[in-house]
Amino acid sequence: MKRFKQSKGFPAGFNPQQLSGCQQLLAALPYPAQLHWNEREVFACFDGWWLTSEFFPVASFYDAAPQRAHYAARLRIHGRFGQNLPANWLFALNYGESKTVSLLKLIRVLHLLNHLGRNDVALPLRIDLDPRICHAFSDRIIDFTTALLAQLGLASQQVMFLLFINQPTSELGVALVRRYREQGHLVGLGGFGDSGHDLSRLWRLEPDFVCLSPRFMRRAVMYPQVRDQLLALMPQLVAQGFALGVEEIVCDNMLAMAQQMQARYYAGQLVSQRLVPA
Repeated sequence: MKRFKQSKGFPAGFNPQQLSGCQQLLAALPYPAQLHWNEREVFACFDGWWLTSEFFPVASFYDAAPQRAHYAARLRIHGRFGQNLPANWLFALNYGESKTVSLLKLIRVLHLLNHLGRNDVALPLRIDLDPRICHAFSDRIIDFTTALLAQLGLASQQVMFLLFINQPTSELGVALVRRYREQGHLVGLGGFGDSGHDLSRLWRLEPDFVCLSPRFMRRAVMYPQVRDQLLALMPQLVAQGFALGVEEIVCDNMLAMAQQMQARYYAGQLVSQRLVPA
């Protein structure tokens, strides 16, 4: 693919010393990985698949105008012939333990390097953690992440984590929240509204912020009863100190509902369109 043709020079905005340091770090992994780059981004090849980072802005509203609050990272997986794979963590679970941990470390390096080179680094980066990986390997890369941030000159406050904790991984979720907090990171709970156990997990995890499930939000747009429940519950949680995030906002009705719920963080196609270009 033309996109993955490596350029001779370094991409604009990226630090060659940081790229070299991360190459050495990845070469020392049990399953070595290598970074590549073109004129605008860093990417990697893993087991025949090309991996890239994608970012979307998360905004807060001030004086009725949205302003960027932070960026959220997304992994994109590309085949040799241009096909795209859904970037869910089942991709990582196809491998043995050492290979999976190497892959997770590679993805974290990829996101952080691209954030430094492509985004406004005065704004934090949010990285999301899937419950299947929380259950298996997420705790294995916390110390690696701390060392990587120090190498890249990023403070822990510049990286936040959104955990998608389900009922089977609830106990491990508590431990993950504690460990990430010990390193100085903000921690959020994602997918709120997808489970009947959400409120109990909320009280146990005590996250810094909560992201409403997009599926729950779509149901609220369609069904007045669900909308009434949301508008009654979410302001109460906000009043108790939980910052609320609403994502995949694609219409004015969804935006208005998020504002009625007193959300702090907003994301989606409609919000991105209304942001002033960075």
